Amino acid sequence: MTENVVSFEEKRLELLAGTIFGSSAEELNVAAIRPNTEFARTELKLVQSYIDLAYGGEIAITMSDGSGLPPQALAHLGNVLSNYEQVLFDQIASLEHELEMLDSPLDED
Repeated sequence: MTENVVSFEEKRLELLAGTIFGSSAEELNVAAIRPNTEFARTELKLVQSYIDLAYGGEIAITMSDGSGLPPQALAHLGNVLSNYEQVLFDQIASLEHELEMLDSPLDED
């Protein structure tokens, strides 16, 4: 029974084969990498604007119980956003490297 099970992803890739995305595995990978890279770049711009706000002190925080702002709250927020910024940089670099590997012809030595 299990030999008849086909994953949803395999079925989806079969349906996409020969469509606007191309028919080879490399063409499908390129078609998937480009939007992921664009999303990461857009997300990076957003995160960088939030970092500017956090470190610029332009964020107002009101505690729900009326108490004062915890010490270093904005610095912690800035650190979290900076860590996410680094993750996005790494993701973009990885996706661009993968795209270069797919676009470049293989060396046949």
